[in-house]
Formats: sequence, C-alpha cells, structure tokens
Amino acid sequence: MVEYIQGWKTEVLENDFLKVSVIPELGAKILQIRDKQANYEWLWDDPTRPLRARQPGDNYDEHDITGFDECFPNIGISSYPGNPDITLPDHGELWSQAWSCQKSNNSIVTSTTGKVFSYKFQREITMKHRSLVFLYVIENMGQESFKGFWSAHPLFHAVEGMQISLSGNPAMTKEFGFSGRMGSDGADGYTGHLDKYIWPSTVGESGRSFDLSQITLAEPLTDKVVVASPQDGIITLLNPRYKCAVQFSLDPEEIPFVGICFNLDAWPLAGHKGRWLAIEPSTGPTDKLDESDRMSDTPIFSHKRPVSFTFTLTFEAFL
Repeated sequence: MVEYIQGWKTEVLENDFLKVSVIPELGAKILQIRDKQANYEWLWDDPTRPLRARQPGDNYDEHDITGFDECFPNIGISSYPGNPDITLPDHGELWSQAWSCQKSNNSIVTSTTGKVFSYKFQREITMKHRSLVFLYVIENMGQESFKGFWSAHPLFHAVEGMQISLSGNPAMTKEFGFSGRMGSDGADGYTGHLDKYIWPSTVGESGRSFDLSQITLAEPLTDKVVVASPQDGIITLLNPRYKCAVQFSLDPEEIPFVGICFNLDAWPLAGHKGRWLAIEPSTGPTDKLDESDRMSDTPIFSHKRPVSFTFTLTFEAFL
C-alpha cells in the first residue's frame, strides 16, 4: 500500500497488529510505527517542522527530526581516522539522501549509496505478526577499505512512567549531558565525556543519585549514555500508561553497543522542543568516528566483502 504524507510518497506495511510507514525519498525514514491493538503511535512526531527535501551536508536539526533514521558511517560530526581533511556529516550521510525502494506484501527493501566513500547500504524490514525484523547489508563498492560504524536512530515518544529494562548491569559511558545527572556537564555538555558508570545508576553534580531506567518528565533535560549490549541481547521499553511495550532483540557480537538518548523538552535549542527517548543499537561506542576508532575495533569494510547484521523489534500490548 502507498500513501502520501505531506506530499511525500510513503510505503506502508500493515497487518492486524502493526502499521509501519517509510518515506524512501527522505533517507528511508520510518515515520510511523503504530501498535494497532494498543492504539498507540510509538515514534515521536513534530507538527511544527514540516517534511522537506534534504541536501548532503545539511545540519540534522534544521530538518524534521522525528521518526526513525539510520546513521552511517558516523553519528556526530567528526574527522575520518587518520585523515582530518575528511569531515563526516551530522548524523552521517544516509538521512539526507533519497533511497531506492522495493516492496512486497510483508517487506520493504530500501538502499542507497555513499558519497564520502563508495558503498551500498541496504535495509530490509520484514513484518512478522507483532515483530519487525531489520536486516542490514553494507557492501564496499570501491577498491579501498574504509572504517565506519552504524547506529539506528529511532525516537520514541517519551511518556511519564516509562521504564527501560535490560538484564544485568552493563558498563556505561557518558556521551553528553545537559541535565546534571552525570557529574558536571559544562557549557557544551561534554564535561565528563566518556566517564564510566554502571547501568542504570549515576551520581549528579549535586551528589544526588539517579536511576536512568525510570523516565520522568518532571524537569526538562537532555543527555545520552552508551551501554554495552546485554549478554542476552534484550532491551525493553515499557510504557505502563498506554499498556504496551517494545522489545529489541539483537546479537551482542554483531551489535555490541546501545546508545540511550533522553530528550525531555530540552532540545533543539530553537523552536519546538522534542520529547523523546531514543534507544540506538550501534556498532560504535561513541558518536564520533575518529574517537570511536581510538576506543575500540572499528568495523572495516573491505572491497566487495558485504557486512550484514540484524535486530528485531517486537511490540506487545497489555490490554
């Protein structure tokens, strides 16, 4: 089924449980994921920023920043490892490009090609009952190997009383903060960047303890942490107010990190503030590629040796 949202052609997958809307021309953005049984729209939307065409190199926050985008070969603006003359764009380069699309009854396959490096990036979404299976394939089409990492970027509506559930207490680092929940943040939010914690506990600048797994909208804030993927690969976002949940299932060997970004009425600095919670499976331990390369074994994409990985989202309604 095809629909049009704000004039943009939108591919739709739908069954008795879920409705998913994808706009190939806008970075293959997933604009909507509706749990039909719970009558709940999971992805944050912003009526104040209309959808519009993007250009490579655009700033992410100059556009509609809703829904679910893909980030590759980086997230934060950064230099390429070993070559400061190559600057990687804000939130990577995939979100600002038009993708090609092939659709069947239960799947949408979208793909695009790189600008900074020569590669093909493909994402297949398959709908199975109450689940969405995401399969990614990245193929280097050039002659030279390059480094890069991927991160999903789904922005879920943040609702009072939400809970993030994952097994164990994995290692966690501070990415940035404008909340005071992880020591001092500094004027730019990066004081204490990469400070180490254990999920879900932090100590703020005031000495107060915080549990990041419990979501409250009592105060405006924005911050981000990166946790090591739990051993069982399960991360669940519970939404008691609307009696539903979304569960991530992944292989921690394939996807070793999960970014968790809280934005509760604090950002963007200009215009309408967002209210979202992003759970971001990632193959990199931080937002910037050059920094990620110093911290861990950054994925290397070799000539015509495709790299693939997968994760699943399962939606549950408790009525």
